[in-house]
Amino acid sequence: MIRSRTKAIAITLIILIGMSFGTVLAKRTFASVSPAAFLYLSLLIGMASMVIYTFVIKRERIPKELMTKKVWIYVIEIAFFNFVTGTLILFSLQYMPATTNAYITNFIGFITMGMSIFILKEHPSVFQVLGALVAFSGLRMFFPEPPQSSEMLGVVMVLIAISGIAFTNNIARKLAIETENKISNNIISTLAILMGGSVAVIIYIIIDGFPPMVPTLADWGVIVYTGVFSRAIGLTVWNLILRTLRSYEASILGASTVIWTSLLAVLILKETIAVHQMIAIAMMLIGLALVQVRKGSFRSLFPARATED
Repeated sequence: MIRSRTKAIAITLIILIGMSFGTVLAKRTFASVSPAAFLYLSLLIGMASMVIYTFVIKRERIPKELMTKKVWIYVIEIAFFNFVTGTLILFSLQYMPATTNAYITNFIGFITMGMSIFILKEHPSVFQVLGALVAFSGLRMFFPEPPQSSEMLGVVMVLIAISGIAFTNNIARKLAIETENKISNNIISTLAILMGGSVAVIIYIIIDGFPPMVPTLADWGVIVYTGVFSRAIGLTVWNLILRTLRSYEASILGASTVIWTSLLAVLILKETIAVHQMIAIAMMLIGLALVQVRKGSFRSLFPARATED
């Protein structure tokens, strides 16, 4: 378990930057590889990576005595909402621009914050709510154009996907709290990707067919990177940091992918960033910093009056 919050935040940002790098590379790969094939191949590689790492390299075993019915339900929920409905984010790109997709996806942090109040009884502080509002304002400035009516099918897909992922962010933390971190994070992540990933792979093979068309070694390189880093390492580390950070703290940090993806797109894809987007990035960084401040509860703003004798 990562006991230092500062260390957990730093590791989260490193993972998010690495995943943003994969997103930029995938954007180029989609010109020659279908999204469905890309998705099921990266999932297969991620599943194989987790099995080899957990059961062969680390030689871990499923602790049957700790895997109660309740724990299995949590793992199934994480598997389904991360790897089945969660993939709707990718498919929604057929119905909307990538910028609109990124904008809506980053609402996941605010949905996670709302759910955490009811699922985990973890109430955000004044600074955290303020930080969420500042980060949201930054996102709104970054993407000034609201979704068009013709994009509504894609919007619905993304909302379904991010609601499920927000739910699993809270469930993953709830699982860690209730089991007192006694179940290996590697075991949880491996079981989740095997169960959810298997369903998703079958669905996308049916949609796209087999064998997949991957024309170049460079395309395979991006698929392998996505499978190993974004699917296997990303999921494992994300579940690990949820044992230290609150679910909404981690999720709103996830909104920073807009920043990293944009900067990497400038370097790799030679895209440009407008002035209003630079201002938006600064606002999001301020908001993300405020979300990590747990001091200042709402009760302190409205202290209870002393009872008169």
